[in-house]
Amino acid sequence: MSHRRAVTFLAGVLLLAGCASPTLRYKAEAPGVGAPVSADYTVLLDRVRVEIDTRGTRLEDLQILKADGTAIRPQTVEFPSFAPNSGVSLGMGMGGTSYRGGGVAVGSGVGFGTTFPVGDPVAAGNTVAYFALDQVGPAPWRVRAQLSGLGPAFFILGTDPSATK
Repeated sequence: MSHRRAVTFLAGVLLLAGCASPTLRYKAEAPGVGAPVSADYTVLLDRVRVEIDTRGTRLEDLQILKADGTAIRPQTVEFPSFAPNSGVSLGMGMGGTSYRGGGVAVGSGVGFGTTFPVGDPVAAGNTVAYFALDQVGPAPWRVRAQLSGLGPAFFILGTDPSATK
């Protein structure tokens, strides 16, 4: 493999690896769900806003688990829109050129294409849930997120976020 191809290949691998990192401050506890999901929270006046980056999967259930074993469900959940997964493209083209003496070339072309979605739709953003602050109590909170096809992911929100990066 030439030096140029090796550098291009390495840059592509690093780019893809960068895409796999969590986007929010808190990452899932080990052993994880096999995808780099992440979460974050904001304390509002009387609610806790929890945001989950599911890496495109559907969130099936979300709850805050209290120390006594009680599971608190969110008051409301805002789901992102879902878009078709990248698909298979089919294209057809036609072109032609004409070469005239003296080094002048004339070209023309026509083309069309379409895409066929493949696989399950993916989330086009993060899922946001709101919990009643008087029900969940003070931080830290243990959050359980059930992800479609991946299983449960657990987060401890409200601790020092630098320790979870």
